[in-house]
Amino acid sequence: MLSSILAKTAINIIDVSAADSQGMEQHEYMDRARQYRHMPGHAHNNLTHWKKLPLPFLTNQLHQVLISEPVPFTDLQQVSRMSSCLQLSPKPAYTFSALSQIRADTKEELVVQFGIP
Repeated sequence: MLSSILAKTAINIIDVSAADSQGMEQHEYMDRARQYRHMPGHAHNNLTHWKKLPLPFLTNQLHQVLISEPVPFTDLQQVSRMSSCLQLSPKPAYTFSALSQIRADTKEELVVQFGIP
């Protein structure tokens, strides 16, 4: 593991003192310099792309969430019971047991509107 890290580090290091020696050709030096200039810019682009992610759709409809019906108390109790089982369970079997107790009661048939005139 350590040897692979050292090998990768050695590949990515530009030894300025070796630029004039026989160990590194001029084109090798230029290639490494080009790679070095490219790496920080590439990392910066990934970072700015990560920061510019849009907000979740739910936050765009916050007023709809606030005026909607509250979650029934029985549902809150069920979630509380399940989460306490998950927090207290020392073994994965108990976690599976708690998760398998979650049930969805169907109140009405699901109908999807496709917006066809």
